This record gives sequence, C-alpha cells and structure tokens, in this order.
Amino acid sequence: MKTKSWKDVNVAQWQDLTKLYTEEGNTNLDLIVKSLCILMNKTEHEVDSFSMSQINDYAKQIAFTHEEVMPVAQRYIDVNGKRYRCIYDVRRMPAARYIETKVFTGMSSVNEQLHKIAACMVVPQKRVFGFLWYVDDVYDAAKHSEYADDLLSASITDVLGSVIFFCNVYINSMWNLKTYLVMTMLQGQKMTPTQAEEVVSNLCSDLVGIISPSWYQDTRGLS
Repeated sequence: MKTKSWKDVNVAQWQDLTKLYTEEGNTNLDLIVKSLCILMNKTEHEVDSFSMSQINDYAKQIAFTHEEVMPVAQRYIDVNGKRYRCIYDVRRMPAARYIETKVFTGMSSVNEQLHKIAACMVVPQKRVFGFLWYVDDVYDAAKHSEYADDLLSASITDVLGSVIFFCNVYINSMWNLKTYLVMTMLQGQKMTPTQAEEVVSNLCSDLVGIISPSWYQDTRGLS
C-alpha cells in the first residue's frame, strides 16, 4: 500500500474520508474497511476478502487519517501531467473569479467545494521552448470545471495548504484592498457599488470560516 501519510491522499479521497467520518452508525471495523476502499480504490467486497491480519496491518498504515491534515502552501501544483500556478495576489485575479470564490465558499460544505475554490485561485501553465520550462497559459473561465476536476487528483496537503494560504493573504490585505476590489468588480459586472461592497465583505467572512486556528500560516514568502 503506497498511502503512508496525508501527502499521499488526494482531494477526492480526503473529501470521501471526511464525509465517512461524519456518518453515524459505523463500527470501528466499518470505518477501517470503508477507509481502505477509498484509499486503495477497491470495493467493499474486495476489502472484505482480506484476512483479519491484512486488515489489521492496513489499519495501522492508515492510522494517520485520524490525525489532522497539516497543509503546506505551494507555488505550483502538478497533477495529471499538468501544472497550475497558485495566485496569492488578489489583484491579479479577474472580478469573475472573486464572484466564483464567493459562490463556492458560501455553499453548505466547504470541504466538498475545496477543489472548486482552489480552481479560482490558480492559472494553468504550459511548456515552452522544447518543454524546458513552464509559462502561464490563459485562464479560461469556461474551463473552471476542468481545472477543478484536475485538482481533485492533487495532494490534499498541497491544495488545502494553498487555499488556506490564499485565505490568509486575502483576509490580511482585505481592508487595504477593499476599494480596489470593489472597483474591479464594477468593471464589466452588472452590480451597484453597494452590491460589490457586499460581495467583498461577505467573501472575507466566508474565507475566515475556512481556516482552522491550527492551520493559520505565515503569509510571507509565497505571495
């Protein structure tokens, strides 16, 4: 089994695990079996065919799933043969993406929308000059779902860390940039200044709700 820590768990698996651990009625054995199904991409029938000795060994290997994820912000996220650059400067994000972030953070479960929130704060990259290095590609809002689906396969520590870091940067700079953000939203958006201010203020409140106290990170270095 290759999964040794949260670093080896992707976003989709983490979402399934967090949902599993909030379900009622599961015994300890149920949790172990269902967790193995998620992490090993197997059916319950396949896991049930394991001997108890095998299940106990695997249970020890996935004991880390009962510990808190230790997120780590990244400059780049490599997944499915693609690279995405994380943008931590909110001034470099178009207004439409502020609104997308607002929509997704305002949904009932932030955990389930994490990949969609992350897709609002990255830009796809492409290889150039004989594939020697990457440069930014054009962010296509119509491909937001494609970017989000890619990020489902990325490490949870990378995606969660990058989203939390972005939230910290956004919140810390919120009041200094409020006028700028409102003006940006008014450009090409069908909303009044009051509506734009409300979107910005509410987004800040929603982002505060994403951050666990133990996940608060120093916002220097990556922005």
